[in-house]
Amino acid sequence: MILLSILLVLAAGYSYAFYYTGLSLWFYFLWAPLGLLLSFLTFAGFVFIAFLFWMRTDPKGKIRHHILYQVCQMVIILCNIKIKVIGKQYIPKETFVCYANHKSDIDPVALYCALHRTCSAIGKKSLFKIPVIKQCQKVFGAIALDRDNDRAAAKAMIEAIRAVKAGMSYIIFPEGGIKTRDTEEMVNLRAGAYKLVMKSGALLLPVTIIGSSNTKKRKTLLKRVKITIIFHPAMKEEEYSLMNTTELGSKIMQLVNEDIKHYEEQYHC
Repeated sequence: MILLSILLVLAAGYSYAFYYTGLSLWFYFLWAPLGLLLSFLTFAGFVFIAFLFWMRTDPKGKIRHHILYQVCQMVIILCNIKIKVIGKQYIPKETFVCYANHKSDIDPVALYCALHRTCSAIGKKSLFKIPVIKQCQKVFGAIALDRDNDRAAAKAMIEAIRAVKAGMSYIIFPEGGIKTRDTEEMVNLRAGAYKLVMKSGALLLPVTIIGSSNTKKRKTLLKRVKITIIFHPAMKEEEYSLMNTTELGSKIMQLVNEDIKHYEEQYHC
């Protein structure tokens, strides 16, 4: 990983600099942890300065998304998660809206890593009250959706449609949050979520996520969790334009749930 390599190089540089401090030998064992700590602070400072600039520029910038990809990869490693991707060849190079089932808070991170494309996400409003995520919202073009306020939700959807038409791809979980972890299947259909792709005319990328609910069920991080992400062929506008949002939502739900049932039958889950 590039980010991990940069942090290690910075840590080594700081540790080497400590050699010239003239401190006694007892201080040597602190070189590595202090060097690593300073490398994290240096990187955080760089990101903070970059964020101040990126907030005023186009959220489709590739450099910021490359950094986010590296951070997401590190999160996956620290959470002891292994991602298996099926159908990677179906990920479009054009603008798309990705619809997937949702069973864990790690889903957006895992899906972003699997996609490895410049894209953003639509999430519940409460999520963007967290300071760090609130800053990321402006930098990466994420959109907060208030499901308890119809007028605010409609405004957010219009903003998202404009962003998609301008070339930004989006991840959205149409169930409207994590409804249950008792099953991997989609259990709720919010037809309004499909207005984003239908009004923008973008490619619709159906995705099945299997195994992410196990991240909450395990008792320790030492137990590795395997997440399987299945990409399906993207649907073009002419394939879904004659459907209404409920019909389209039902079609995607059926596609995702068939994947999950097949997986459970194959591995006797």
